[in-house]
Amino acid sequence: MLETLWPASRSGPSPSRYLLLAAIHRICQPGPKTEVADWYGRTILHSVWGIPPERFTSQAFWDAFEKILPEHLDPLASGDDDPLDHAQLRLLDLWKGKQMVSRRLLAYDTTNFYTYIASHNTRNQLAQRGHNKQGRHNLRQVGLSYVLDGENGLSLCHHVYRGNVADGEEFSTSLSRMLGMLDRCQIARDTVTLVFDKGSASLANTVELQESGVGWISALPWNQAPAAFRERAVEQLPICSSAQPGVRAAAEKLLVHGKEYLCVLKYSASFAGEQLHSLTTSLSKVLQALRRFSMELNKPQARWKENQIRSKIQRWLSGQFLEGLIRYQIEARDGRWRLQFDFDTAAWQRLVDHRLGRTVLLTNRMDWTAEQVAMGYSGQQEIERVFRGLKEGDWLGWGPMYHWTDRKIRIHAFYCMLGIWLLQHLHKQAQGAWNGISMEQLVDELRQIQQFALLYPAQGAKGPNRIATVLSKQTLTQQALAKTLGLDQLHITQRG
Repeated sequence: MLETLWPASRSGPSPSRYLLLAAIHRICQPGPKTEVADWYGRTILHSVWGIPPERFTSQAFWDAFEKILPEHLDPLASGDDDPLDHAQLRLLDLWKGKQMVSRRLLAYDTTNFYTYIASHNTRNQLAQRGHNKQGRHNLRQVGLSYVLDGENGLSLCHHVYRGNVADGEEFSTSLSRMLGMLDRCQIARDTVTLVFDKGSASLANTVELQESGVGWISALPWNQAPAAFRERAVEQLPICSSAQPGVRAAAEKLLVHGKEYLCVLKYSASFAGEQLHSLTTSLSKVLQALRRFSMELNKPQARWKENQIRSKIQRWLSGQFLEGLIRYQIEARDGRWRLQFDFDTAAWQRLVDHRLGRTVLLTNRMDWTAEQVAMGYSGQQEIERVFRGLKEGDWLGWGPMYHWTDRKIRIHAFYCMLGIWLLQHLHKQAQGAWNGISMEQLVDELRQIQQFALLYPAQGAKGPNRIATVLSKQTLTQQALAKTLGLDQLHITQRG
């Protein structure tokens, strides 16, 4: 399909083939382009494609990528004239043609990825310093906005932006791109409900959404929700159906951002458990650190200043909820600083009773039930799983990224997201073979299916050596996946 955009030359593979191989390599064995040729020669792709490994050198990749986004094009431009944006629309048309794009939910979110681009590199505008979500604030980073089908989990479009742009600021640009995508694909705006988290929720964005004509669901920042509504007792919240186990939700029409919207208080027992586990772990670490620090201040050689002490403690208490749970006091006595601290049990009880496990949702879908809104917002979790898979390498390794120009970064992002498209498509098909299989399980099971070449001696004195290919012994899960995904047919082709 992408071959029509970037056709093959007479002398070698097409640029789209290089993109596809880069995406598959990122899924299977993330690494630099210098390693691709050797890896490719040891995979079944070598036999299926019939292209010699020498074609896939590092220089060949960059030559091909120059044809995708040539020097004369603005690497930060977007729209119909941009080759990568045009390719995304082609892929969207493909999913739509296969009836794999629903018209109900679109999930949107943003993240950022740190890079190893030098600070003095002036050829790069995308990589900028900002608040890095992986904690690497000392490195330049790039931002990524991402949209997927909240029902089928398929990627629809992405956009790379400057790393110093806040999530709320990027939303306006992303909304314009999404509306253009809907209009070009002839998807009526009022049939779509956009889902996003509280990082993009603001008065200005809410106004833009109202003017856009799309439905939307967002998480509301906790301090913007009325206290009487957000702190309602859990027992007062109706239990949702078995489609959302452990979830309760209640809806009420409230005035927010100067207009009446439907507010939904969602309580998730599993979410509360996750928060509780994370918080108790953090509490244990901080309390132990405070105890050790208090003993250190008591030593005769201690030479701490008050501002140093407070700064150190504030860093420990910077985690969510910690500052409200731990009280401390420092005072000068006998020429040294003394530290006392305590755990606020009353604040802990209020947190457990009225905060943990809760999310306040806001929507303009006034006729939806609380359960429908809660279910719609769960599409946001799909994007969070994609981001975790990219950063932790469980699905596809985004990093490390050393690319030094904007066009190289955009192409890197494109083949990474192309890899996510491929994985999500396979995952959708794999559900028919093994219902409920996770993406991590799918990738792990497929990695264990290997093909071996068995060498036999010649039957006669002058006969050729005999070669037979066999697949590794497979579990029931792997057999079902191989049949559903057509891997068994691929093996037959190889043997022939």
